[in-house]
Amino acid sequence: MEVRKKLSVSDLIANVDKIKAKKAETRELFVKSLNASVTIVKPSRATILDSYDIGEGAGNSYLVYECVMEPSFKDTALQAAYNATGYEVLDQILDSGEIDSIAKEIIGFAGYGADSVSVVEDVKN
Repeated sequence: MEVRKKLSVSDLIANVDKIKAKKAETRELFVKSLNASVTIVKPSRATILDSYDIGEGAGNSYLVYECVMEPSFKDTALQAAYNATGYEVLDQILDSGEIDSIAKEIIGFAGYGADSVSVVEDVKN
């Protein structure tokens, strides 16, 4: 059985730069229909909660729009070329299933996965 260290305030202070850097991490995702990759950034808790408030379908589009950093779907020239504004541009560029798949990856990247936290079992001798 793996023994895990109990986290302390001094650990958090000692690792402040490392922890802050993890908040700004990016990840590359390959998008099959575009035959290219996009860069996502780890979303803030507020961005995740906003997407939940919007609702599953449009909320996923919002999340992708906010978290795909390269290429930026917020680019006004891109939106003009596709005759769409805001996250509606995603429907013109991506397959609908891809929007949901990218959103799922973003949510998992933010730590909302089933394996991000686990219960520490007490071992009785």
